[in-house]
Amino acid sequence: MGYTPLAGLLMGTRSGTIDPSIVLNLAQDEGYSVAEISDILNNKSGFSGLCGTPDGNTVEQMFFEGDPRAKLAMEMFCYQAKLFLGSYVAVLGEVDCVIFTGGIGENSPVTHEMICSSLYPVSHDHFSRSHAVSDISRDTTDRTRVLVVKTDEELAIARECLTFIETEG
Repeated sequence: MGYTPLAGLLMGTRSGTIDPSIVLNLAQDEGYSVAEISDILNNKSGFSGLCGTPDGNTVEQMFFEGDPRAKLAMEMFCYQAKLFLGSYVAVLGEVDCVIFTGGIGENSPVTHEMICSSLYPVSHDHFSRSHAVSDISRDTTDRTRVLVVKTDEELAIARECLTFIETEG
């Protein structure tokens, strides 16, 4: 994420990182106001704009049913993830671990495969394991481990609030 949640991967309703000229085109050539463009990019883009639903599970189901819009959405999401992952590898030089987390990261073996298959030769069956905190690396000799980690954002926020209250309060 950058300055706002719009930057980064496309999401349920958000566009993710896009060419800035798209915004100029929508305003200058298509006549959209700033408020309308903000609404489009934040609320009517991502999976929702591509497939008609913001829900990653539904998009994945549509993908397996052969829906071309879901195929495009999944390919776009995974392409963006590969770009970000590749840029981190370029900056860091070496990566010890790739962690999938959050809704799609925790629950979508096909997404794991689509992202990692060109990076790591793995099969879809490999990613079909349980999604507790689990190591889904190809094998123990891999230089880069691939993990699925469940998150609990509400618990993390509550802990931070408690720490703030205890130290400030």
